[in-house]
Amino acid sequence: MLFGLPWFAVIAIVAIGGGMIFSYKEKELALEEKRLFSAREANDLRGHIEHLQHRIEQLERRVNDEPFVGQLDDDQILKRTKE
Repeated sequence: MLFGLPWFAVIAIVAIGGGMIFSYKEKELALEEKRLFSAREANDLRGHIEHLQHRIEQLERRVNDEPFVGQLDDDQILKRTKE
């Protein structure tokens, strides 16, 4: 007898206590997994945003460097006005 309880009662109490600790750890791991998934998802989104920003900068550079269709030089405008 431990603490005045028979051995089978002590085993049951220890099993219940162990189950409660196991359940607590399981919930704690689930919350941590959710937090890590959110962090991983945020990092993926950050990477996509940086890629899109880089792509926008490339497109802006391309548009600013090359004259787009329909854009007339000053000489072409002058020739049209003289004609």
